[in-house]
Amino acid sequence: MATQLASKITAQERKHWDRKWIPYVLLAPALITIVVIILSPLVTTIFYSFSNIDLIRDRTTFVGFENYVELFSGRLFWKAVEVNLKFAAIVVIVPTVIGLLFALLLVEEFLGRSLGRTLLILPWALPWIVIGLLWNWVVHSQFGALNGLLYSLGLIDKYIPFMADENWALVFTALASAWRQTSFSAILLLAALQTIPEDLYDAAKVDGAGTRARFRYITFAWLRPTLTIVLLYNIVLGFLQFDAVWIMTQGGPGDATMLISILLYRYSFINFDLGMGAAVSNVLGLITMGVGLLFIRLIYRPQGTYA
Repeated sequence: MATQLASKITAQERKHWDRKWIPYVLLAPALITIVVIILSPLVTTIFYSFSNIDLIRDRTTFVGFENYVELFSGRLFWKAVEVNLKFAAIVVIVPTVIGLLFALLLVEEFLGRSLGRTLLILPWALPWIVIGLLWNWVVHSQFGALNGLLYSLGLIDKYIPFMADENWALVFTALASAWRQTSFSAILLLAALQTIPEDLYDAAKVDGAGTRARFRYITFAWLRPTLTIVLLYNIVLGFLQFDAVWIMTQGGPGDATMLISILLYRYSFINFDLGMGAAVSNVLGLITMGVGLLFIRLIYRPQGTYA
């Protein structure tokens, strides 16, 4: 009897022990993925940023903060920061504002709304490389659609080489990215608008609230969490964009479109200076995270403080 009782208790303990390990077993694939895909490259990049890597001799030498000192003391990095801030401002403001306007339009009932919603998805569905090639054709100095349109309207008397001008090159590379992001921003905001209960608007009308008051206290308040996501995503893109800009200008003319991501590419894959490339990568990650956290602090409020 005692033996049977002891066996029963042991079996129950083993079963309980097995159940304790179930969560860890289920989490193991995700944890392994995080370690392999995120933590391992992150640790490697941090180590490389403090090293001088000689690919020819296959030798790595620890140099401390030498890469960071060289990076911050150089003119090129600060030029890239200046360019990236201007680029990010366009990529954040234009898609968010125009995306919101498109969402407010497409949530209303009108003829052709379904077609409008379908067309809205198209820019977001295109790869970044295609975006860069498409906008290159639009602003081409000899057969670009923009030059053709301006010439047809009589606004210019000869074709303008937009991408040879430093200011225009930055504007159009930013607008190319903003064009695709406008589509994505509008899709998210439209989805959020469709979840707003009509009862809220009806009650506000009964209370005498005007259009501006309904937008401020109902529409905008309801959209605030989604706007936070849209802004954060656009901020990250503004600092991490590479593909479209590289296809359009490769950082030129001169350093006019030298984003930090392009500077990173040049150090790592053109100059083969992996130590400096890793240092730029870490600084870029810190800038993106810092700006993102700042926007979260400024924009996000707990529910109940919208009014």
